This record gives sequence, C-alpha cells and structure tokens, in this order.
Amino acid sequence: MSIRSVFMALAALLVVTPAALRAQEEDIDFAKARREFVAGQPRVAANSLLMASLGVRTQVGRCRDETVGSDLLNSESSLEKLATDLRAGTVKDVKTLDATFTKIDRALARHHLLLVKAVLQRPRADNIPTAARDLDRLAYHFERSFTLSGKKLDADQAAAIETALKLSKAIETSNAIPATANADVIAIEKVLLAVDATPAP
Repeated sequence: MSIRSVFMALAALLVVTPAALRAQEEDIDFAKARREFVAGQPRVAANSLLMASLGVRTQVGRCRDETVGSDLLNSESSLEKLATDLRAGTVKDVKTLDATFTKIDRALARHHLLLVKAVLQRPRADNIPTAARDLDRLAYHFERSFTLSGKKLDADQAAAIETALKLSKAIETSNAIPATANADVIAIEKVLLAVDATPAP
C-alpha cells in the first residue's frame, strides 16, 4: 500500500470521527515521531508523521490567509515526503527531522496567531472561546519549535509564550476579550516575526 493510499484512508477516518474526538487535532506529535526515529524505528516514526500530517490538514481547513495556507499545505507535503524517506531508510540524522519540525511548528504558530487576530477584529460569543484555544496552540507550537531539538528560548520568546498563555486563560475564564488583548497580540506577533526573519536551523 502506498503512502498516499494510507494517507487517504486516514483522511477518510478523520471525516467520520466525531467532532469531540477531532478536537484532539493536535496529534501533530513530532516528539513521538522523533523518539521513534532515535529508538531505531523509522517505519513507526513514518506512521506517526502521517498522523501528524492529518493534524496539519485540519488546520489548513481553518486557515484564511493565502501565504500561511500555502505554508501549511507545504508542511503537509513535507511530512508525507519525510515519512516516505523514513520508510525508504534514506533519513540518517535526527537533524533532518528537527529542521522540518521547526519550520512546521513556526508555520502553525503564525497560523494560530492570525486566527486570534481575526477574532479580535470581530469578537462574537461563538468565536471568543476559539481564540483562547488558538492562543494556547500558538504558545505550544512556538515553544516546541525551539525546545524539541534542545534549543533554549531567549527572554523575549519566553515572555511571548507566557503572554499568550495568560491571555488564553483570561479569555477562557471570562469568555470575553480583555482590554489588553490587542496590545498583547501585537507584542507576541513582533516576537514571532523576529524569529521568522531568522532562518530555521
């Protein structure tokens, strides 16, 4: 069975999965795939990457920005290609995985940031809770883009993550957008853009 066939079968399963279970779209589990590769299980890691590509696919469907949407589609393709390379045994160094994962995590962080900004422009009772989750996901992917490969966050990056998590909690608790939200998101975006201006390793 080809990688594409496996992917299509998994995509079909995703469609029939109840929405409550699909809320776990963050099965973009690069840490699991990385552990499996390091443990000498490249084929198992390839399967984990195919599952991760489904998580990226769910985010493509939510994206409303052409540039970031293109980055996410490329990320999905990169995961499929990496899975194929793992199955073929052509990936010899974990740094190959780390470079791909870093790039994808940063694209996902930007994606979640844009979704939050869209809610801040037009907050409604039905979309405010999604802003809290997207802030949480933004912090998660941005932090993981450094820490998964063992890099350290600088003070600005750590502060941006902390701000995103605090804002997420404030929105979740009150189901309202705090007065500081726009300023907080601008500060977070500044840090993300600074990192994006620096090429990923």
